[in-house]
Amino acid sequence: MRRALLSASVSVLLTACAHAPAAPEGARGDTLPGVAKALLETLEADGALAGVAVVDARTGEPLFTHRQNVRLLPASTMKVVSTSAALSALGADFRFVTPVFLEGSQTGGLFLGDVVAQASGDPSLGSWRFPETALACDRIAEAFQARGIHQWRGSVRIAGTDGVEGGMGPGWAWDDAAYAYSAAPTPFVFRENVVDLALRRAPGATCDAAPSLEWTPTFAPLAAVVRVDVNAERANLACVRGGGGVRCTWRSPTGGPCPQAAAVKLSVDAPQELFAACVDDALARRGVTRLPLSLEAPTAPMPPIPMPLVELTSPPLSELVRVTNKESLNLYAERLGMRFARERTGQEGYAALRTALGAELLRRGVPAKDLRPVDGSGLSRYNLATPQGMARVIFTSLQEPYGAALVDSLPLLGVDGTLAGRPTTRSTAGRIRAKTGTLTGQKCFVGVAERPQDPEHPRVVFALMLGNMDEGTKPSANETFDTFSTALVELPLR
Repeated sequence: MRRALLSASVSVLLTACAHAPAAPEGARGDTLPGVAKALLETLEADGALAGVAVVDARTGEPLFTHRQNVRLLPASTMKVVSTSAALSALGADFRFVTPVFLEGSQTGGLFLGDVVAQASGDPSLGSWRFPETALACDRIAEAFQARGIHQWRGSVRIAGTDGVEGGMGPGWAWDDAAYAYSAAPTPFVFRENVVDLALRRAPGATCDAAPSLEWTPTFAPLAAVVRVDVNAERANLACVRGGGGVRCTWRSPTGGPCPQAAAVKLSVDAPQELFAACVDDALARRGVTRLPLSLEAPTAPMPPIPMPLVELTSPPLSELVRVTNKESLNLYAERLGMRFARERTGQEGYAALRTALGAELLRRGVPAKDLRPVDGSGLSRYNLATPQGMARVIFTSLQEPYGAALVDSLPLLGVDGTLAGRPTTRSTAGRIRAKTGTLTGQKCFVGVAERPQDPEHPRVVFALMLGNMDEGTKPSANETFDTFSTALVELPLR
C-alpha cells in the first residue's frame, strides 16, 4: 500500500532536508524509511545524535531502525519504565492506604495525645488533583467531630519513615532542588511536597520596591527571602534552597516594563510539617480547640490506647499512572518506583529501585546494555537507554493485562499532556500517543501509533531519541517528531 503524495508537513520537511545525504537505495521519499533517513541524517550532519526503533505492536518485528543501539539520556521517558513496572507488580486497581490513628486518651470531649499518620508512600495524599485526596485534612477533622472531640492537646506525627531513604535522586541537578518538579520523593508525601508562592507589587510601585508574598496554602510553614534585581536582561523569578528556606530573585529588565506579579511552585523539605499545619487548620475551622502543650494534663488520664481514626485512600494506580505520564510528574514516578521496589525487594531506596527495575527489565528481555535505570522519573543524568530498549518496554507492556492502562496514560497528540500543543493532520489526529522526555540537549518520544490503513501492521511501537540538540539545531526536536510521527501513520513502512 503506497501513497503518491505526502502530507504538507512531510513535504515541507523533505524540502528542508534537500542537502542531506541521499537516502539508501530502496528507501524512497514516499516511505517511512525514506522520510526518516533524510530527516535523521540532516540532524546528524548538524552534530546531533539520533536513534529510532519501530516495531510491530503484536509481534515485536522490527520495521524500521536507525542507530537503535545508541545509548542516550531517556529523560522523562523513564517514567514509562517505572509506571509499567508498578502496574505489572501491583495491578491497575491497587490503591495506597494511609491509616491515621489517635495515640492517647479521650475523656469526654477532651483528647490528650497525638494524631499519627502511618506513611504509605502515597504520592497523591493531600493533592489538589483528585477530590478524594484534596480533602484529607478535612476527613481527619470530621472524624474528630464524630468522636465528640472538641478540645485536644498533642502533636501531629508521622510513623513508618525511620531508616527509609527519601532524599533527592542520584544525578539530579542541585539547582533544580527549590522547584516543584524536583520535590524529594520522601517516604511520607503531602500535597506533592509543593507549595505555591505568588509575588505582587502594589499599583504604581517601582521595580525596586519589595513585593508582597502570598503562600498557597495559607498555612504553609515555609520561609522565603526575595530580593529584586532591576538590571536584568529579562524578567523572571528564580529560586534556590538555602538557610532552612528559599531565596528568590525577582528580575526586571533594564528600562523595560516593571512586572506586577509572578508565581512559582516550590518544593518543601518537611512535608510532615505541612501536613501538621493542614490538620491544625482543618480542626480550627471546625471549632476543635487546640490546647497548648504547656497546659497541665488531668491527674488521672485514661491509659493511652491507639485508636483507628480514619483511612486515607488514593485513587487507583491506573489513575496515578495516568497523571504521572500525561503531566510528567517526577514525584509520582519516583514514589511509584519505590513502591514497586518494596514489592519486589522488601526495601525502598535508589539501590533497591535499580535492583528491582534491572530484574524486571531482564524478565522482559531488555538487557542492561539497552537500558540502565538509576531513578524512576528520568531526572537523573545517569540513566542510559537505547531506542531498542525503550521500544521493548512498551511492546512487552502491551502483552500484559495492564497494557491498555499504560497506553491510556500516554499523552495524546494535539490533545493533552505534554503533546497538547503539537499539530495534527486529519490522519494523525487521535492515532499517536507518546511519553515525552526533555533534558538540556536531549529530547525523546516513546509510544504507540495506530495505522488503520495498514492491515499487516495496524499498530506500531516507536522510540525516537535525540541528543546533542541545541537551540540552533534544524529541524528542532519537536519539528523532527512532527514529521516523523506523521510519516509513521501516513506512509508505507517499506
